[in-house]
Amino acid sequence: MYDCLKGLEPARVFEVFGQICEIPHGSKNEKAVSDYIYKFCVERGLDTYQDEANNLIIKKPATPGYENAPVTILQAHMDMVCEKNADKVHDFTTDPVPVVRDEDRIHADGTTLGADDGTGVAFALCVLESEDIPHPALEVVLTTDEEAGMSGIKALDFSRIQGRVVINLDCSDEGIVVGCAGCTSLRMELDLQREEVPEGYEIGELKIRGLKGGHSGLDITKERGNANVLLARMLSSLEREAQIRIGSVSGGLQTNAICREAQAVIAYPADREQELQRLIEAWDKVLKNEFKASDAGVRTYLDKGQRKETVFTKDSAGRLLDLVLNIDCGVIAMNAEVPGVPETSGNIGVVTTEENKVAIRVLYRSCYDSKKSYVLDKCSRLSRILGAALTVESSSPEWEYKADSRLSALIQKIFEKRYGRKLAVEVSHGGNECGAFFRQFPDADIVCTGTQIQGAHTPDESVLVSIVQKEWEMLCLTLKGMLEY
Repeated sequence: MYDCLKGLEPARVFEVFGQICEIPHGSKNEKAVSDYIYKFCVERGLDTYQDEANNLIIKKPATPGYENAPVTILQAHMDMVCEKNADKVHDFTTDPVPVVRDEDRIHADGTTLGADDGTGVAFALCVLESEDIPHPALEVVLTTDEEAGMSGIKALDFSRIQGRVVINLDCSDEGIVVGCAGCTSLRMELDLQREEVPEGYEIGELKIRGLKGGHSGLDITKERGNANVLLARMLSSLEREAQIRIGSVSGGLQTNAICREAQAVIAYPADREQELQRLIEAWDKVLKNEFKASDAGVRTYLDKGQRKETVFTKDSAGRLLDLVLNIDCGVIAMNAEVPGVPETSGNIGVVTTEENKVAIRVLYRSCYDSKKSYVLDKCSRLSRILGAALTVESSSPEWEYKADSRLSALIQKIFEKRYGRKLAVEVSHGGNECGAFFRQFPDADIVCTGTQIQGAHTPDESVLVSIVQKEWEMLCLTLKGMLEY
């Protein structure tokens, strides 16, 4: 167990969370953690099913006196977003999360922590093994690949599930979530032509660093800079004003994270290097001014001395910039019914260069399936105009808000009695697996709760010990209170 987690209460929750952090469990790499949990549950005599997608369904009978309470589903996902700082040496496929603690704050050293949704998984496992938490009959559903396309829950055999009361433990702000957006992930590939670097040109790498990034749903209204978009803006300007040529572009690691770092290998006239440096310095000032409130640490600079390589032809580079700069990125529309929450948004999460091809991965979110279709149609037509190939990588349904939720009312009542204040109730622009349950079981009563995560989907991800304690207490009180449902 991590030394930094020892001595914390509830001890078992932090111990199990630490065990999860020791097992690599990035999206699409959950086999080891799924096997660990399967063994954990079988050893405790629980009815445990593991499918080919490594999803788990675990059942536990009701405690005495709760036999007539509704079967309750606890649901969380086993995978984590794998983001790290560019200078951090870490292999998410083999290395444990480098967990550290600063007083009340738990985070990782230069990587994402995986509290999203490691805390939810730990909560579920601790309820399953406990002998002194009153609860109705439980069905614990732990899924894979939630963060990178929700392929796990798409493969889930819902016929194995009896419950229609769902407590999703996939994190929230300090409150509960009662509705969320649906998502569509796209991949756009552009074949490009190359040619030799012109005579008299030097090679360098233009870099953008210091952006905060964040969750592409929960943080999208904070107007933080997207490094992929800012890099394209700079390249368009420098191509026009300093005759640079583009050799490659890359940025971002995950579609559901606002891109924090991006770079481009460029060729530039050797006799115009000082002019190029002045233009880059001017751009640095422009970005610091534009993002002084949301991303004051942004910086851009040129690393010189890169190896010689070919560059895109001018026509190819032009089509690339046309594509990136015309993809909707950021808030597209705000929700007219729920103040302060986006209705539809887009995020250029990942850009990669592979030989003669650039791939751009975009994630769109919307509370309306029709708006997802609209932005997909726009991207399809833009791709056709510019000769790009478009693939829909994944799609997940929205979760419709129900004002008459008995589960929501019960949790609010319990919270107000325990803490003497009203509980925040929100509709989220972040996607989660509640939409899949809602689509399968339209009559289901669903609430998303769990630990409040700060800096989700970034290396600044953290969770407060005090918040984990409060949310664990609320989960236990809610299960105990299901007699009143």
